Amino acid sequence: MKRQTRIGLGLAAAVAAAALYPCFAAAQIATPTVSAVPGASADIPFELFRGNRIVLNGSVNGVETPMMLDSGAGVTTLDDDFARKIGLEPGMKITAQGTGGNEQGELVQNVTIQAGNLKLSGVTVLVLDLDRIGKVIGRPLPAVLGREVFVNSVMGLDFDKKLLTLSPAANFSAPAGATEVKLRREGTLHYLPIAIDGLPPVEAALDLGNGGALSVSKEYFDANPRLASLRYAVGLGGGVGGLHEDRRATIPTVTVGGFPLSGVPADFRSVAKGPYAGRANAGIQLFKPFHLTLDLGHDRLWLQRTDTPVDFPKDRAGMFMLLEDDHFNVLHVSPGSPADKAGLKKGDKIVSIDGERVGPGFYSSEHGDWSKDAAGTEAVITKADGETVKLTLADYY
Repeated sequence: MKRQTRIGLGLAAAVAAAALYPCFAAAQIATPTVSAVPGASADIPFELFRGNRIVLNGSVNGVETPMMLDSGAGVTTLDDDFARKIGLEPGMKITAQGTGGNEQGELVQNVTIQAGNLKLSGVTVLVLDLDRIGKVIGRPLPAVLGREVFVNSVMGLDFDKKLLTLSPAANFSAPAGATEVKLRREGTLHYLPIAIDGLPPVEAALDLGNGGALSVSKEYFDANPRLASLRYAVGLGGGVGGLHEDRRATIPTVTVGGFPLSGVPADFRSVAKGPYAGRANAGIQLFKPFHLTLDLGHDRLWLQRTDTPVDFPKDRAGMFMLLEDDHFNVLHVSPGSPADKAGLKKGDKIVSIDGERVGPGFYSSEHGDWSKDAAGTEAVITKADGETVKLTLADYY
């Protein structure tokens, strides 16, 4: 089909986010048929990849594949290479409007998705090139499991046990002792109220595909000048369509569902009129301190605080890198960051960190999240030209 349909898409390649925000005003998206898989467990173990991406095993048209779970994804999205590999037919051409610009994709209908005991038939999926996003996340990204699974079941997430549970929405009882939060639905997104550093509450998109804690729109930042007084650094953000520089800071207190959380790292977007213009985006790190129960079909969630101390992971190196097979390609170095002080710069190719050779499985190694280690930790960086530099991690924003 040749008809062009524009879809708003915020598949961000920043450290903070990797979420999809399609707006389907013009696209025809079929309602899937939902059924239970006989004998399949409602409990699904998941991997918390790099501490910020929920990855579980499922299948697409009967082909098993890892899937990244994303409550901000208005439609399940498949990488174009994976779609061709499993024999999907070409679909309707669309324009995907991303945080950094536009890219071309396709909508393909009548796809079958299975996750745990939930089977969805007649699903419409978006097929898009996810290669760059996978390189930033640090692993191939064949599938992003989106809205369909969230609105057709009640989902429980235990981050400590790394266990996801799917339950029928009918006659579901609220978890004992949990705090209910009402959500507002707008298009394919759900919003919850949060308070940022004592400012009046603002709506934030519920986005488990955002690997960070909080992203703040340019409009909200501009409307609240006190946020400009926070110590900040300049990092690289963006995603579909391109990358751009964003401001990065630590917010003293963010309140979610009546629970105050301290020392919350946040990105302040530099591009206006994004998918959550004038508002914010609540990522996975804001919810990891809780047992989280989602009933998006009824526009609500529950929070139950765990005993795990809140310790938000925070970049302490200051580099934006792509994983390119046997090396990291440095795309950006934050001025004044430890990487900058160590003499690293854009265009450098890093082949090992602390003696660990860079490769496809690097982030599965013990050194995988080296940039989020404690301040004062020293890392030995080896570049492709053989030069070795020492970088001392620090809280630079």
